[in-house]
Amino acid sequence: MLNNEQRETVRVAEAHPADRHLVDDLERSLDDAAPPRLARNAVPRELLAPASVRGLTRMTAEEWAMMISLWGAMAMAPRWLWPLLVLPLAGRFHALGVVLHDATHMPLRRKTAGVRAVEIFCGYPIASTLNAMRYHHIRHHRDSGMHTDPYFKSGDRGAWWWIRNTLLRGVVLVPFWSIRPLAGVVALVVPTLRNFYGRVFLQDKSGDDLRHSRELIDCARAELGQLAFLALVIAATVRWPLALTAGYLIPVVVAAVLAARRVLIEHNYERVSDRRVDTIIATTNDNHLGLLGAVMLAPRNIGYHIVHHIHPQARLESLPRLRAWYG
Repeated sequence: MLNNEQRETVRVAEAHPADRHLVDDLERSLDDAAPPRLARNAVPRELLAPASVRGLTRMTAEEWAMMISLWGAMAMAPRWLWPLLVLPLAGRFHALGVVLHDATHMPLRRKTAGVRAVEIFCGYPIASTLNAMRYHHIRHHRDSGMHTDPYFKSGDRGAWWWIRNTLLRGVVLVPFWSIRPLAGVVALVVPTLRNFYGRVFLQDKSGDDLRHSRELIDCARAELGQLAFLALVIAATVRWPLALTAGYLIPVVVAAVLAARRVLIEHNYERVSDRRVDTIIATTNDNHLGLLGAVMLAPRNIGYHIVHHIHPQARLESLPRLRAWYG
């Protein structure tokens, strides 16, 4: 039960839904920044169709069908072959994150049953809610390369920089994100912890006081489902330690390493001060557009990253044709 102070905090936050339209704000920001010769509105509309709930649920079902097949193969194979199945499994967990990522770009006002299914089956297994990923990912697109970009990586680009930002970050990512739901649930009822929750776990770099942010409160509330999933994983691991470790825990950590590596090479990490299309092209990179990318390194066309940054609401299936249109 919330006390009077906590009820008042929630009431004030709900009266100031300033962060409810981040996706729309992102689109307006990019439109305002586009120079005439690279006008975003010159692209044929059929190439800019947004993601649909039906499309996202279809991709989710496809990924789970592939994972179930791989788990079946693991159950029948001798244990010495299990390491060979970890990499394709990791690729499918990586793909779950990409599907959830596409959902973050939808201008949702509420979570329908289909959206919740995507969150549960794509987000929870990789230790993320739709709200949490949306919080930092949309800000990355809006402020890419700026001081408020949550994904900006500073450093001398040497060997240690690569190790730190790929292997080390990837290995600790899922365990770190698994702490996030507990921090969020506590922050939901203890307003003084919301700045900590937002800055540490949601990567907020705005410097704002987040105690009354409706968006952050929504993120914290969404952590209840993630916390329940985490409890199920812990219970299942205690009951079937070898199967859960080989079939889930190791592949999902490998997937996090793959995702950390992908994000690292998708951007040039140069400080910028505008959102112009030519700036996006200069600071963003395509990667792994072939078979290896589809299987593991950049699944579901996320490797078409330049046009994804230019048109973040365009569905994943449209990105290859969109890239061809830009030439």
